[in-house]
Amino acid sequence: MNPARRSKRRSSLAVLAAVLVLATAACGSSNPLGGGEISGDLKTIAIGSADFTESTIIAEIYAQALEANGFEISRKFNIGSREAYVPAVQDHSIDLIPEYTGSLLQYFDPETKATDPDSVELALTRVLPGSLSVLTPSAANDQDTVAVTSETAAKWNLKTIADLAKYSPQVKFGAPSEFQSRKEGLPGLEAAYGLKIAPGNFVAISDGGGPATVRELVEGRITAADIFSTSPAIEQNGLVPLADPKNNFLAANVVPLVASQKMSDQLKTVLDAVSAKLTTKALIEMNTATSGNGGLDPEEAARKWVQDNGFDKPIQG
Repeated sequence: MNPARRSKRRSSLAVLAAVLVLATAACGSSNPLGGGEISGDLKTIAIGSADFTESTIIAEIYAQALEANGFEISRKFNIGSREAYVPAVQDHSIDLIPEYTGSLLQYFDPETKATDPDSVELALTRVLPGSLSVLTPSAANDQDTVAVTSETAAKWNLKTIADLAKYSPQVKFGAPSEFQSRKEGLPGLEAAYGLKIAPGNFVAISDGGGPATVRELVEGRITAADIFSTSPAIEQNGLVPLADPKNNFLAANVVPLVASQKMSDQLKTVLDAVSAKLTTKALIEMNTATSGNGGLDPEEAARKWVQDNGFDKPIQG
């Protein structure tokens, strides 16, 4: 979910803006943008993104669709982690940012027991502070998966995590070190499916399901790995994410997080329409298109999706 950030063809104005933002950031603040004053104009929206490519792509989709509907948009991308950008929405440095339902829920309620999409959405609306609102989540879901190679899936006839559990003693599992103790990590997989990974069969890999993890999996040094569902590596390497019918992993549907004071019927109409068409498959395709040295800029990948889905024109009705 956190592919390496690329920076290409930034204009001199964008560079100057970034310098000014850093120069005015409040010392010691968790918000690198330093706070702001909310504008009373509901058609003027500052959109942010987290510090990874997928978030930037989605933020660009929001920005371009809103611009086509008469909104005045400013972009403040690559802010950083959730610990930085949630306060930025709350103190009006930004008004809108793409989020993920399960991850945002855990940010506000680390002990949540909700896992499936509907219960996660309901729990999230209950724990959000009044200053924040979410709109309708999309079907696009970027969550943890237990992935194996197609060869392993065929050899053991694997379709679900429960199928893999039958081979627990033979499974070497690769994931970040915290996966050993996370509620939905190894403890959750054992409780839900009986997948028991011996300490000696856990391989700590710190790149969050990135290239190092994929290489270990493809080259056979591990049997299964924690890889995010929208990773381009799944399709590029013929990996098989195993079904999680018991929802061990929290649903992580893409959802707009909005400063409540900036909510309007038109904003909701536009972004709900975008969310209705945004799919996991589309995220994978856009992540793939932006990966590698020859990939598209996030702005270009977003523009193609916006045009292909008719959001480059005002929404009627």
